[in-house]
Amino acid sequence: MATPVQSFTDLVLSQWRHPSSSANAPLDIDGRSLTIADVVAVSRDLASVKLAPESIDAIEACSKIIPEKLAKGNVIYGVNTGFGGSADTRSDDVEWIQQSVISHLTCGIVAGGVGKQKLVANSNGHSNLSNGDAQPSMKVPNGREEHSALVGHSLPLNDPLAATCMPESWARASMLIRLNSLAGGASGIRVDIAESLVSLLNEDVVPRIPVRGSISASGDLSALAWIGALMQGKPSATAFAGPRDVDGARRVKRADLALSEAGIMPISLHAKEGLAIVNGTAVSAGVAALAVYESVNLAALSQILTAMSVEALRGSDESFEPFIARVRPHAGQVDSARNIKAFLAGSRLLNRHDSQDVATLRQDRYSLRTASQWIGPVLEDFCLAYDQLTVELNSVTDNPLIDAATGRVYHGGNFQARAVTSAAEKLRQGLQTIGRMLFSQCTEMINPATSWGLPPNLCSDDANESFLFKGLDVVIAALTSELGFLANPVGSHVQTAEMGNQSLNSLALVSARYTLEAVDVLSQITSAHLLAVCQALDLRAIEIEGRNDAPPDAAPHLGRASRRMYHYIRKGLGIPFLGEAHLASTEAATLDGVTPSIGLYNTRIYESIRSGSLYDVVLESLNEVAGCEQ
Repeated sequence: MATPVQSFTDLVLSQWRHPSSSANAPLDIDGRSLTIADVVAVSRDLASVKLAPESIDAIEACSKIIPEKLAKGNVIYGVNTGFGGSADTRSDDVEWIQQSVISHLTCGIVAGGVGKQKLVANSNGHSNLSNGDAQPSMKVPNGREEHSALVGHSLPLNDPLAATCMPESWARASMLIRLNSLAGGASGIRVDIAESLVSLLNEDVVPRIPVRGSISASGDLSALAWIGALMQGKPSATAFAGPRDVDGARRVKRADLALSEAGIMPISLHAKEGLAIVNGTAVSAGVAALAVYESVNLAALSQILTAMSVEALRGSDESFEPFIARVRPHAGQVDSARNIKAFLAGSRLLNRHDSQDVATLRQDRYSLRTASQWIGPVLEDFCLAYDQLTVELNSVTDNPLIDAATGRVYHGGNFQARAVTSAAEKLRQGLQTIGRMLFSQCTEMINPATSWGLPPNLCSDDANESFLFKGLDVVIAALTSELGFLANPVGSHVQTAEMGNQSLNSLALVSARYTLEAVDVLSQITSAHLLAVCQALDLRAIEIEGRNDAPPDAAPHLGRASRRMYHYIRKGLGIPFLGEAHLASTEAATLDGVTPSIGLYNTRIYESIRSGSLYDVVLESLNEVAGCEQ
């Protein structure tokens, strides 16, 4: 299993130094060495996979035990018994039992499917996965066919595919982690079952899985059942299939057709195999793995934003002196203080506030002065969550489990996903903590009462007529409030389920989903902060150099990390210093003729965060600090 890293910065750099990609050799799946970075590479970057030889041997050895036990008349849960609260039933038709578990669990809602694509193509010549699509006319009482047809053309409340169906990256992560669990050789399956998942991943045939309906108690039963249905080629299931590089070629298709077109043979289910597919934590662990990867990157970025805020607010680096952390040596505080101090090296904008001639605040406000104490515990929580999820990725999480070495079958509860919930709740609360800090830093720059001389609303024109960043001030307040709501725990809302059998359930997938939502909200706060802080830094350059015809350039005045990020925003993304004349311009700011707006530039930064391209700047800065430490 992957070795735990020693600090948060080590963790971030370990992700960067493990750039698995589709261009590399296939990733060996062995049940014990999968990393968070691997999950991202396979789920989002379409890296290919293959079963390690030792896993094939382990699976084959284990696959012989269940038939031997059945031949001896043993009663094995979910093999010749019913499921859950119905485990007091018995059946000799062990293959039908496996089929029945897939059938009764594929019960969730996935809207916007094959039928609707066909209806739209017949009516207006192009496909559309919208619940505003044309609906077939149905006979209803009282002659209301016309009303029914009109309702069918109503505009949708939301995108039904996004509202009811997991993104493809979530489904791919789920398949990968289920494959890795089965590769542990303790689930009693044949190699064909594992190879089916390998083929689906490598051929990029991705099941449509309902986004809701899992309590993550006996694993993510319903969600995983849709993967099992695709593996069987059941016409009741659907999948995303077709090439991604040809416009319109990737479509939702029936499972049997998707497998046939990809050259994948459908599986049949032998004793225990249906249960081995559906009984595990792969979906919640997959979504949480994607969330922790993004959360770690955002936490790293927040430290650069803090350094930039110190400069924009003419703050001091004194708060990050090593002595302060040395006498309170929490690992996260030590790590973040060291980074922020190093990021500020070379800055000409620092101010120790120790003038005897001017009476000002002797020290920075809390959003700057206590930043390392505020961020530090979050970094420690994120490291713990990362380790918890790394263990989960490399665990066998179904039931019953088979010890091939002794031939014993164990009935237990490795499917209980509370470890995933624990990780996801820590992440979500940490994201809120970071968001609250960035909100304070940003509003202090915009507010002239706290900005140390910056113009009101960061305007670059007459403050009587320009209110430039006032709207963004309100937007980040809304985002920060929403992030605070999302920080509430999910795992405390447990309901008893399934005939009273599942009285404890982790709600891990629900928690992981909300954590990814929190990631998105914090990404929006972060993009607004970056837009504002670069504006503030340019205003500081004007303060020092005076105003001239050329746009201001803050770069010569900045510390190393701030200079790198400032250059990326201004040059890499093409986001200019903002003023009323520029925003009133009719000159196109995009290739499709959209004219400038604060929203356009805010979106451009947001998209660079979501795509991951902005994190290259963060990682270069952290790598520079790590290099100086060595």
